[in-house]
Formats: sequence, structure tokens, C-alpha cells
Amino acid sequence: MNATPEKMIATLKTTAEARVSELSAASDSLMAVAEHLTALNLNTARSMMDDAVALSQSMLAVRDPKALVELQLATITPSLQKGFTYARTVAEISTRAQTELLKQVEVGMAQWLQGVIVTLEGLNRNAPMGSDFAVQALKTVVVNTSSAFESATQLAKQVSEAAQTNADQAAAAAVDAVNKGTKATVTMLKTAA
Repeated sequence: MNATPEKMIATLKTTAEARVSELSAASDSLMAVAEHLTALNLNTARSMMDDAVALSQSMLAVRDPKALVELQLATITPSLQKGFTYARTVAEISTRAQTELLKQVEVGMAQWLQGVIVTLEGLNRNAPMGSDFAVQALKTVVVNTSSAFESATQLAKQVSEAAQTNADQAAAAAVDAVNKGTKATVTMLKTAA
């Protein structure tokens, strides 16, 4: 083989620089996610405080106990809807971050596998006679590993999408059921008067 120390050091340096670049990109992605989540949390806290102040003012203005109960019941569905929206937004931010990081991992894996294939081809050119079978077997392992990684990645994406769809449907059904129950309770209170 013609692997001189200079070539090995250059290869290691190139590989290290690629990994540092990948880590930097991943770090930037995670910082963006942290910024989005922080902004979401601040906006949600501000909205909750505004709602609490408005509810307190409304409750202080009410003089009838039944009207007070109706006011309290009327806040349940909007609160659930806001909580559902918050959870869905967090899930969307997380899904985007996961997708972006997964793409970066896929690119890094593809580059690494390409480097392995190039190395194997170099070994094949410089290998002694009769070792073609071993080099070909290693190439097959690399190709199979790449295929398995792609299949696992695709399966993970499908499972994540299905889980998100099911969670959205369940939350919407729960909010609808609570809304109907709240309206029924308010109607019952009004008819009891």
C-alpha cells in the first residue's frame, strides 16, 4: 500500500474538519430550537397572565353565583384549546429539529460511507492477489449497512408522523368532548334557575 504518514495525517485532518463542521451545524440547529421554544414559552406565559387578569376582572364584576359558575365553565374549553395549541407547536418545533438533525446525520453517514468505499477501493488496488473476495465482502457490508440505515430512518419518520397524527386527533376529540360537556353543564345551570 502507498499509505504514507503525510497522506494519513491529511485524511485524518479532513475527517476531523468535517466532523467539527457537522457538530457546528448541529449546535446551530439546537440553538435555533432553544430560541423558538424560549419565545413560545414567553408568549404563552404572557398570554396566560393576560387571560388570568381578564378572568379576575370578570369574576370581580359578577354578582350572581350562577353567572360566576358559567364564567368559570366558559374558560375551560379556551384553556384546553390553548394548551393543545401550545403542545402542538412544541411538537412541530421538535419534529422540525429532529428532521433537520436527521438530515445532517444522513449527510454525515453518506460521506463517511463514501470514504469507506474509497478506502476499500484503494485497498483493492493495492491488495495482494486473491484478496478481491475479502474486499468485495467488505464493500457489500458497507452497502448493506447503508441500506439498513436508510430503511431505519424512513421507518422512524413514518412512525413519528403517524404518532403526531394520532395525537392531534385524540386532542381534538378531547377538546370537543369537554366543550360539549361544558355547554351541557351551563345549559343545565340555566334551566335550574
